[in-house]
Amino acid sequence: MVKSFLFMSFFFIYTILIVYSTRSGFYDTYNVEDFFLAGKKLNTFYSTGTFIATWFSAASILGLGSYLYIYGISAVFYSILPWFFGAVLLYFLSETIRKSNIHTFPEFFQEKYNSQLLQISSSIIMIISYIFYITMQIKGFGMVMSMLLDIPYTLSLLLVYLYIFYTTFGGLFSVVKSDALNASVIFVSFLIFAVYVVMLNKGLTNLYINAINVDTPPLLTWNISTPKGGLLDPFCKGLRPPLYLLSSFFGWGLGLAANPQYIIRIISAKSDKTAKNMIVYSLIILSLIYFFVIFGSIGLRVLIPIFIDSSNKNIDDIVPLLFNRIAPSWITGVFLIGIIAASVSTANSELLLISTSFWNDLLKRFYKNLDDEDKILNINRTLIGIAGTVSMILSLNPPKNLIEYGGNIWGIFSSSIFVPLYATMFIKKPKKISAEISFFSGLITYMLFFILQNRTNISFIKLIHPGMPGFIVSLLGFIAGELKKHEEH
Repeated sequence: MVKSFLFMSFFFIYTILIVYSTRSGFYDTYNVEDFFLAGKKLNTFYSTGTFIATWFSAASILGLGSYLYIYGISAVFYSILPWFFGAVLLYFLSETIRKSNIHTFPEFFQEKYNSQLLQISSSIIMIISYIFYITMQIKGFGMVMSMLLDIPYTLSLLLVYLYIFYTTFGGLFSVVKSDALNASVIFVSFLIFAVYVVMLNKGLTNLYINAINVDTPPLLTWNISTPKGGLLDPFCKGLRPPLYLLSSFFGWGLGLAANPQYIIRIISAKSDKTAKNMIVYSLIILSLIYFFVIFGSIGLRVLIPIFIDSSNKNIDDIVPLLFNRIAPSWITGVFLIGIIAASVSTANSELLLISTSFWNDLLKRFYKNLDDEDKILNINRTLIGIAGTVSMILSLNPPKNLIEYGGNIWGIFSSSIFVPLYATMFIKKPKKISAEISFFSGLITYMLFFILQNRTNISFIKLIHPGMPGFIVSLLGFIAGELKKHEEH
């Protein structure tokens, strides 16, 4: 009873803070540019806060944390390192992006390539991908709410529904204000998580020594034990073959580098310097947060070598369930609120991008004479409601293994968008046909490899991430288009 009351108190305090921070964002929104891009005047503090909060999603703790528990440090090579590589590419792309006069990411292809086809196609790809990605965040929120309030998962989805709508309806200003709060909550929550687990392990040295000696099956239903030293082996067998781990950077890494949600953060910064500082400061803070997740998750494996509640075959709930067993109620409560913050801050960002792109890149052409900004904002809020409802329905049957699920979605961006986007850094006037060939050939290749990986037992195909062949074909397609340009002359 005391534990439930304490959890509810934490959730109530968090809710009050979210309502206050988001409400202030409503008052800053006066027009469409404010709603879409926060007036392109975000300072370094808010830019960094929203970048961190948008980045650190449910996959970063539920998916990655569970994979660290099961497979050890090799999960870092599959996820964190590719993510950071993608962020470095974003740093170098930022000046090119900021020279564009765009309100949504797909507009970039219309401006640079004069390709309405690419604008529409990239918008559709983005909308579909984000709707599925939001289901990850809703799943994370729903799982945690079930633990916090002891309510069914399906009922907790209604709370998610209200949260992401409220924090999104005010546009990017509201999202950014809530993100600043969520970024702080995320940092504090996972700092406490790591410190407590390390203390139970009697220090980092003991944690390291004991992690080397773990040789138990990580899950009760698994017959394969972790080899000694395996938790600290970067290429430990089990997660994926080493070649797959290395090629995963074509999914997570290049996918992040071409992800529209980060491009919009770059555009909404008030200056080029602010945009670059945002990326640098965010990576520094995210490095610390991921160290917390790594130490906490591997430390949990040392403390509890075998996860015995694996009958549902859903590995994403390992970390919160185990931490709830060993930590005092107040520490568990703070940790669970951190997961909620990570879920909400990514979901509302992507929901806003869905609505703004749906309007600006798809519907707007049918309302050419509509210049009433209040009506446009109301249309966008309606689209937010529709997209959120679809994601919630999909979340009734949520994805399993969030870390791989997310990597597959980001691989779509690396296979279709990455090459046409980054080519503008090096080629002053790239050809439209080059971008269109690159986009569609890479996307088709990715989808074919993804289907073959899941429907066949061809060993070579299963050894590599589908983002790798998708990217290669996309790059070759772009080069072929550019060579054709020269032949015509």
